[in-house]
Amino acid sequence: MTYSLDIDPDAQDQIRALPPVALDALAEAFEVLSLVPERGRPLNPDNPDGGLFQLTFGDGRGLITYLLLTFQDRVDVLVVTWVSFEHPPGI
Repeated sequence: MTYSLDIDPDAQDQIRALPPVALDALAEAFEVLSLVPERGRPLNPDNPDGGLFQLTFGDGRGLITYLLLTFQDRVDVLVVTWVSFEHPPGI
């Protein structure tokens, strides 16, 4: 079974701002989410069945926060974060 991914508009903006190095890793993470979204860890460990999860990607530099809707076979990607160790020009 595969899960459909629904990307929140704010997450789409975050994805557009990612550096090229993050995009391949994100694509791999999305593949994991579509096949085994339970691989992520619960956002609240005290409520593991709450539906909100986080999955790291890109050697731990990226983090996806998502809602797992098992009965709808759907994963709603809410937030995509990337930590860059490179300074932008001028900093």
